[in-house]
Amino acid sequence: MRERTRYPLLATAVLIAALLAAPGVANAQAPAACPATFEVLHDDTVGALYLPKGNYTVTLLDPGALSCAAASDLFRQFLEDFDGRLRRPWVVDAQSAAFTRGAGGSVGFRVAPAASGGGGGGGGHHPVGTICPGTFQVLQDDHIGTFVVPSGHYLITLLSVGRITCSKAAAYLARFLDDFDGVLPTPWVLDPETGSFMRGARNVGFRIKELAGPTVPHGGGSGTYPSGRRCPDTFRVLNNDSIGKLRLRKGSYRITLVNHGLSCQRAAQLFRSFLQDFQGTLPSPWRLAVQTATFTRGASRSAGFRVKPTR
Repeated sequence: MRERTRYPLLATAVLIAALLAAPGVANAQAPAACPATFEVLHDDTVGALYLPKGNYTVTLLDPGALSCAAASDLFRQFLEDFDGRLRRPWVVDAQSAAFTRGAGGSVGFRVAPAASGGGGGGGGHHPVGTICPGTFQVLQDDHIGTFVVPSGHYLITLLSVGRITCSKAAAYLARFLDDFDGVLPTPWVLDPETGSFMRGARNVGFRIKELAGPTVPHGGGSGTYPSGRRCPDTFRVLNNDSIGKLRLRKGSYRITLVNHGLSCQRAAQLFRSFLQDFQGTLPSPWRLAVQTATFTRGASRSAGFRVKPTR
């Protein structure tokens, strides 16, 4: 009888040992709050997760798999994400305010508003850089190449201090939105993941992100786009075509009036006549700025219109 009772006991012991040795059972640790708080400097979002400005506690779901410093840096990166689609395998659960490495994963962290006064300090803050006062308003859905810029108010954050001013950054943003083909002028490059425009070096330039929250901050507007009146109807180019050096793929185009002196109907008529010209030379006194696809009647500040493909 004794020999028979030993086998179940031995099997149970082996099973317990196997469970303890299994990944995530022996090594998993209870969630632990980081000692320092993380400061969100203005109302922000990560996907569907809305984060009012203030101090936040960061709680590690498994302290053995992620450090507080790493979680703080990840939180900063996620806040900088332009459209809320995090880089795989990371996902955000807006209901629990948790960021996990994979849906339902145990590796990650969650955030929550800190008690009044916070504590610890040194956990990090967002955004990194200098926030420009006011906002840049995009009046209608737009794009820079394949980078979609929905209508709304945008905050501009300078990536470095002293290299580019807020007014200069707003002027650059308007210029890039005016760009016909989305290819930025050298040495500018665009990081679509963070909405960052960088002039050669990674820390020189500015970042944009749509304003979160119920109100628009005071302090003066940074700019409005487009400058001019956008025509309500689109113009369709039926075949790949060109006007001088301006290449026009077949498809729909928006027409925006610049300065004063033209109606939308007249601009569409002119655009059609320019496309029909076999030699691609504009009649005097019309001029074409190829990079922005802007047609002006004489000098750059004269009446005219700008075209841009719809996305």
